[in-house]
Amino acid sequence: MTKMSQITDIALKRLKDNLQGGQSQPVRAWQIKQELVNKGIVLDESTIRGRLIAMGEALSGNTTKSPPPTPATPTPTPTPVQQAPARKLPTIDRNFSIPPALVQYIPDLALFSCYIERPVDRRLAIHYDSGKYPITQGKQGTGKTFSHQYYAFMNKLPFFLFSGYEDFNLKKYFGDKTIINGSIVFQESLLVQAIQSPSVILFDEVNAISNTNTFDFHAILQNRELFVKDADAGKGITYQVHPQCRIGFAQNPKSAKYIGGNIKPSNFLGRCTYITYPEFTDKELRNSLSRKFPALSNDEVRKFIQFYKACTSAINDAEIPVDISIRQLHNVVDLYTHGLPLNEAIEDGLTSIMEAVSQPKNKDAFFRLAQAIWKDMMDKSINEHTGEFQNILLDIMRRNK
Repeated sequence: MTKMSQITDIALKRLKDNLQGGQSQPVRAWQIKQELVNKGIVLDESTIRGRLIAMGEALSGNTTKSPPPTPATPTPTPTPVQQAPARKLPTIDRNFSIPPALVQYIPDLALFSCYIERPVDRRLAIHYDSGKYPITQGKQGTGKTFSHQYYAFMNKLPFFLFSGYEDFNLKKYFGDKTIINGSIVFQESLLVQAIQSPSVILFDEVNAISNTNTFDFHAILQNRELFVKDADAGKGITYQVHPQCRIGFAQNPKSAKYIGGNIKPSNFLGRCTYITYPEFTDKELRNSLSRKFPALSNDEVRKFIQFYKACTSAINDAEIPVDISIRQLHNVVDLYTHGLPLNEAIEDGLTSIMEAVSQPKNKDAFFRLAQAIWKDMMDKSINEHTGEFQNILLDIMRRNK
């Protein structure tokens, strides 16, 4: 039996482990060899390394038995931040009946076949459904009046519009005395019938009404009641405003372009809420023209909007005392699609507004904007050159200095 056979693999491993336990550095093959010589066993270093490798105990590196790896701590899943739930709108009782005499005043679907619903329409609905008295305001043609009618349509409510003027007197709309079967009786007006029913009542151009005549609104807004002294044979009746009767207002704020109107006092304004209507975006203009005039090509829609935007920019930059809106744009397109030549449609639908506000020189400048866009369709043309729009705008501004 050779000396080699005098140490088993288990004994060799134990020897290596014993040596490792007494030092910090890795055990070397020569160290094991020396210990074996001391025991009378001869093994060369290559054999020692080979046998240890076969046992999975290679000498390279630190041979200290590593502790089992610590399981990786799982990354905690972030707890989602709980978003505050959207505040629920007040629950509105939709189980109401409309008096037969008022059903005919519910807006018809045909009015809204081309309506572009906008975020501001939802804002108005929230104001109404929360029991507020909204004043919608903005330049003409922004939809601040039609939006109230749209709310009435969506909620199947009768809609009543009363246009304000300087001497507007609410009492005149309460009703009147009439003779029935030989007796003088008081007959309620549509306004008095409407406030006792689910409905939408809009007072347009409210800032045209004199401030003295706005005091009659206070009892309606504050106490939701209306006293009519001529009712009940002159004894008077206090009518309660129906819980589903919505009352709103619309106005053009007083400005350099809208010089009429009276700024309302705080005792009236303090009972209302306010929504300023923005102008239509390019996307909304495209949707509006495409729905209302489906025969227009995409290129025609683009050019009409380009012309409209150029005109509004010119008006603003030159501070011309007039506003144009989507109404004028629709008028131009409507006249054009009904057979007017383009130049006449533009003149009759939009540019002649300059003569209406005593700005005849600007009419030609606006017509030149149209020529720059429809060179191939207008009776007149201008040479194409860089910055032609800017030159036209500068010309308009010079005229108004």
